[in-house]
Amino acid sequence: MNERSFKERIRRLVGALGLLVGGNFAFAAGYWILNWGRTNPDGSPIGYIQCLYMTVVTTFTVGYGEMVPITTATDRIYTMLVILIGIGTIGYALSQMTAFIVEGDLRNILGRRKMEKRIVVMHDHFLVCGTGEVGHYVIEELFATKRPFVAIDTDEEHLKKVIGDRPGLYLVGDATDEEVLIHAGIKVATGVICALQNDRDNLVLAMTCRQINPKLRIVAKAHDIKLLERLRHAGADAVVSPQFIGGLRLVSEMVRPTVVTFLDQMLRESDAAVRVEEVRIAAGSRMAGKRLSEIDLEQRGMSAMALKAPGSDKFVYVPARDSVLAPGCTVIVLGDAEGVGKLRAEAAGS
Repeated sequence: MNERSFKERIRRLVGALGLLVGGNFAFAAGYWILNWGRTNPDGSPIGYIQCLYMTVVTTFTVGYGEMVPITTATDRIYTMLVILIGIGTIGYALSQMTAFIVEGDLRNILGRRKMEKRIVVMHDHFLVCGTGEVGHYVIEELFATKRPFVAIDTDEEHLKKVIGDRPGLYLVGDATDEEVLIHAGIKVATGVICALQNDRDNLVLAMTCRQINPKLRIVAKAHDIKLLERLRHAGADAVVSPQFIGGLRLVSEMVRPTVVTFLDQMLRESDAAVRVEEVRIAAGSRMAGKRLSEIDLEQRGMSAMALKAPGSDKFVYVPARDSVLAPGCTVIVLGDAEGVGKLRAEAAGS
């Protein structure tokens, strides 16, 4: 249930209650007009409050008797109309109250089942475990670069807030629970981002993920520098320290502010998500064995920034156009997310 549907249900409920209350006041005015100039058995004039009491008793079919004189055919016809319309108004108000209570839960159940069906057929996706201060930005970047993912957190309301109206998938549960991870498709996933609040939880999570899927790429967050090596031994391929990254950002803002501004604008671009991405050339790809100039990166709106040979840890920066793309090599390119996605699919041979 998103905020828009909740407001719509509130609007319908308030409208139904307003119709019920307003209708009673209007019917009371009708009784008051019909009894204009009449008196009670004790000689007192028939007032509006007495007519309102008569309306409420009649509408809710309480059956306390006639609070105002019903002596003419007009009185009887009007009372029948009050009963019929009043019962209909009460029924409508009750249905809106029931919908307000039940509809949200029903939508949540149906929405969750639909989401689970979509997760079952996913593969080569990412798991984001934890959607707190760090996980929130991870999800934003995955949305911007159009990467499939499943977010996992114990707080469903926070998950809904982070995902919003966007087509993101999530599971409510403990990310360190093996069953939750399997349900999220860890066996066919590409990688896991361990962004839980507690470092030791990330340690357990990394270990669990590595046991379930040995081929998985695991990136973990750690505030405590002492746990960096333990996380790597537990199975994490990379460990990121927010303090370390923050320190680099501070000094970069001081010594190379224009570069930082360039990178910030690139990350915040709303029209097209321009990123520095990696593209691996598969053995069966038609790109394998070709020269860099033959794949026309410039025509695709991209630039080659570096090239890494298969099995090597070194990069060739700003590679020459006649560089050969050996099977298994990785090209670092600068380009928009959609164009890079097409290039990556072509490089994989699909």
